[in-house]
Amino acid sequence: MHSQTQLKQRAEATWEDARVRRESCCAPREQVAAVMNGSRAPVWDHVIEALLAGFHDQGAGEAYLTRSVRGIAAYAPSPHIQVEVIERLSVTSVAVLWQDATRCRYADQVWISCRARKKGRCALSGAVIHRDDFIYKPRVRSAIPANANAMILASVIARMPSMA
Repeated sequence: MHSQTQLKQRAEATWEDARVRRESCCAPREQVAAVMNGSRAPVWDHVIEALLAGFHDQGAGEAYLTRSVRGIAAYAPSPHIQVEVIERLSVTSVAVLWQDATRCRYADQVWISCRARKKGRCALSGAVIHRDDFIYKPRVRSAIPANANAMILASVIARMPSMA
């Protein structure tokens, strides 16, 4: 009878340990300290709790459904960007001054003409660019520029008095 009591106490202690670990895994830091005493706290619970704390917010599961900032930035003109076409280099290329207070500055960047592969916005006029419209985009060589996704409508450049 005495051994059954000890066995029952040991089983209850094991169940209590499991309950404390479950509660501490998903509880805020203040509750973890209140629930667990120092002798029973596993070494890595505080690390795992800190890493996973951000994933218990409401709506966090639907975060993948929202559009990425990079995708939104490709369609929205930014107040931080200053774009100026400096000169026409050839029939298919122009030199552009691109100043972005938040990312980059290119004083004499070469842009080449092509057809748009995706929908976007003109960096000069803010007009919507549809797939297969004639555009100018930054020339990519060995290093990809920070404004590689930017586009300027070819019709906007053609209407500029200095480019005629």
